[in-house]
Amino acid sequence: MTDATGRHLDGPDPAPEPTRLPTRGLLLLGLLTLAWGVNWPILKIASMGLPLLPFRAICVLSVGVLMLTIAAANRERLRMPRDNWIGVGVVGFCNMTVWFICSALAVRLTTSGHTAIAAYTMPLYVFLIGTLFLGERPTPGKWLGLALGLGAIALLAARDLEATYRGWLGLAVMSGGAVFWALSSIVVKRVRWQVSATAVVGWQALIGGLPVIVAGAVQFQDLRGTTWEVLLATAYVIVVGIALAHWLYFKILQLVPVWVASLSTLAIPAVGLVSGAVVLDEPLGWVEVVALFLLVGGVSTVLPRPGASRPPRPGS
Repeated sequence: MTDATGRHLDGPDPAPEPTRLPTRGLLLLGLLTLAWGVNWPILKIASMGLPLLPFRAICVLSVGVLMLTIAAANRERLRMPRDNWIGVGVVGFCNMTVWFICSALAVRLTTSGHTAIAAYTMPLYVFLIGTLFLGERPTPGKWLGLALGLGAIALLAARDLEATYRGWLGLAVMSGGAVFWALSSIVVKRVRWQVSATAVVGWQALIGGLPVIVAGAVQFQDLRGTTWEVLLATAYVIVVGIALAHWLYFKILQLVPVWVASLSTLAIPAVGLVSGAVVLDEPLGWVEVVALFLLVGGVSTVLPRPGASRPPRPGS
């Protein structure tokens, strides 16, 4: 039996899990923070300049081919073991179909900075999934953390309601995507991957993103007249925002538990907010700052802590 973060609860006590990123992990985290943080306003440029489904189909195909080519060039194993296929399919569908569509749609409906904050509510849903379905025992403090995190979304929604319904609709879409990101993070920790992170990300794109590829193929004729700005933004999203960033996040998840990885990525929405203000002249006022603090406070509260007591084993 395991909890929401993949820790085993049956049998002898496992070795203590790492509670902080090693030096190598800090380097990976720095790159991930920049790659994903700056990606939000650039994603908006690309998404607004291309039809939604063909844009994401191009992303999925390009990432899949790119990552598998890199893995082959490094002589890494490409053939996925049979017991890894279900994991690849589930994680790939969550990340490469649901997350891709939700994030590209959300930045069309609201600002890239607000989308980034909604996206990083993911750890709140890891906590909820663990509580509702995996037998986790929440404390009052964790429920408070959930309230703080959702309060960040409510604050942004109240701000957006003053302008248009599209703003809160964008927040709702991105929050739905965050639920599926939470599911994929839990699955990643529960699968014993037998190929490299590069190959896993490549197969995630091609297998899990198949619905996007099929749906987008019928609209490829609508790509004529695309500007260079949109093409360059799309290239950045594919190479840096997806391929590199997913590889970095997968490597971080292999080094530390989900809760450590989630805490470590809390600087990303801050970078997204600042990047949106600089690149797209999006609002960056007290509402965004307070929402960011609520998000950080909520996420850091709901995530498990090292040395937390383990739930009783069945029969004990």
